[in-house]
Amino acid sequence: MKKPLLLLLVAVLALGCAACVKMGGKPLDKHYYRLAPVRAQSLPAPQDGIVLNVRRLAVSDLYNTREIIYQLADGRMESDFYNLYFITPGSMLTSELRDWLAASGRFSHIITPGSMVVPDLILEGAVNTLYGDFSSTPPAAVMSMQFFLVDESTPDNTILFSKNYTQRIPLSQPTAQELVQALTEGTRTIFTQLESDLAQAPLKR
Repeated sequence: MKKPLLLLLVAVLALGCAACVKMGGKPLDKHYYRLAPVRAQSLPAPQDGIVLNVRRLAVSDLYNTREIIYQLADGRMESDFYNLYFITPGSMLTSELRDWLAASGRFSHIITPGSMVVPDLILEGAVNTLYGDFSSTPPAAVMSMQFFLVDESTPDNTILFSKNYTQRIPLSQPTAQELVQALTEGTRTIFTQLESDLAQAPLKR
C-alpha cells in the first residue's frame, strides 16, 4: 500500500520540478513592432466639411498575421516567430489611417463603422501585400494598398475615387528592424499620396 503511494508522490514531485524548470527558464526573445507613420505637420480641423467613415482595412490572407512575413528564394514564404506586429496588420493600419486623415484637416469628422453619425462618404481599403522580399538583391520592403471612396447615398453606391498604391523600398540588410522601418516609411508615403489624391477627387459637399 505504501509503495504505490510513494511512487505517486515521486511522480508528482518530478512533474512539479519540470514545470518549475520550464517556467524559470530564459523567456523567448520576441520583439513587437508597430507601423506608425508620422506626418510632417498637423493641419487644423475644418469648421465644416465631409464626415468620412473609414472602414477596417482588409488584408490579404497571405499577410493577415501578426508574424512578419518574408519572401525567400525559390518562391518560399516564411513567417517570423520572434518578430511580430503588436496587433494584427488590419487593425494597426486602419487605426493609423484614421489618425492620419483626422490630422489632415480635410474632413470635419472621421468616424468608424457602428457610429450613430451618418457619414457623407465611405472609405474602403485593402492591404494586398506586406512583406520583406529577402530573395532579391538588394532585399526590399514591399507593400501595396487599394482604396475606394464610395457615396452610399446614391442608388448604385457610386465610386467617386479608386486607386492602387505600391511601395518597394530597398534595405541595406535583411533584418526585421530595417524591414519595419522601411514598411513604416512606405505607409507614410502611401497615406500622403492618398491624402493628396482625395484632396483633388470630386468629393460630395
